[in-house]
Amino acid sequence: MDDMGLPDFDGRVVIFYLSHSTRWGDSGIVLEYPKFENNNGRLFIRGRIPEIEGQEWISSTQAAVLWDAVFHWVEYKSIEEYRTKMSQYKPTLLQRLKG
Repeated sequence: MDDMGLPDFDGRVVIFYLSHSTRWGDSGIVLEYPKFENNNGRLFIRGRIPEIEGQEWISSTQAAVLWDAVFHWVEYKSIEEYRTKMSQYKPTLLQRLKG
């Protein structure tokens, strides 16, 4: 945590889940190199979306998330750890049916 009580995401890969999600996990956004940024008095987390297989259209682009909208996050030590964990992910039958 820094002096303002904000987490230190330096060198991490983080999935941010947003409070407006209709189902848990629907609105997660993955960011590499996330940093806090003030934009017109509002606090955002800005970073790069990593290269994600099957989502090349958005890979390696810059993105920002409103900090007030984040209700949960998951941190990984590196992009390699993130990719390893994601390769182990097996969706449930219900998740596969919902697409």
